[in-house]
Amino acid sequence: MAKVIFILHRRDGLSREQSAEQWCGARHTALVAKLPGLVKYVQNRVLSAPGEPICDGVGELWFASDAAMNVALKSPEMGAAVEDARAFLDMERTGLLIVEERPVVG
Repeated sequence: MAKVIFILHRRDGLSREQSAEQWCGARHTALVAKLPGLVKYVQNRVLSAPGEPICDGVGELWFASDAAMNVALKSPEMGAAVEDARAFLDMERTGLLIVEERPVVG
């Protein structure tokens, strides 16, 4: 499985809750769900942290292979999802990581 993680930072002027409402809302989730080859989509909303949280959320996109992931990341559907995210995320601070998951327990 190939996995992409997004570290999300809300736009200035929006509360964490306002940004999360749009991120978790039907519009954005429907756009992400259209990504070609998407196997799993997980949203991790930040509820609290010791001190100020370092981000507002973490998104996970799972694909069957690196090739499928690369197709999705370059797709018009990804472009549409990113364009939608501009309404509630600071795209200069939001980052993408391609990771290899290595389960340790469970």
